[in-house]
Amino acid sequence: MKSFFLSLIVLFVFASCQKDKLCIDGVVHWGGEPAADGLGWYFLSSELGDKPVKLKKLSAEYEINDLPVSVCLIKTKEKYQCFCATPLEVYSIAQIRKR
Repeated sequence: MKSFFLSLIVLFVFASCQKDKLCIDGVVHWGGEPAADGLGWYFLSSELGDKPVKLKKLSAEYEINDLPVSVCLIKTKEKYQCFCATPLEVYSIAQIRKR
């Protein structure tokens, strides 16, 4: 019985530590070749202040300029260094689908 309650406590702790997901609509854009000082593939959403953000491991299926998508994101601690005023935020993709 003790192991059952211990398992429940461990499960609760891990579940409560789950990172916050942000589910929003936006558009995938091509910002030019990164080797030539472009942004590569990035994401824009009014809910993120219309600032470009990098998506970690964007599938080739979604690498279409001006593609409207619905996406659930998890903010990382990474920054994408670019020739921008400030480095871009990087988000990992929890879920994505075309709109």
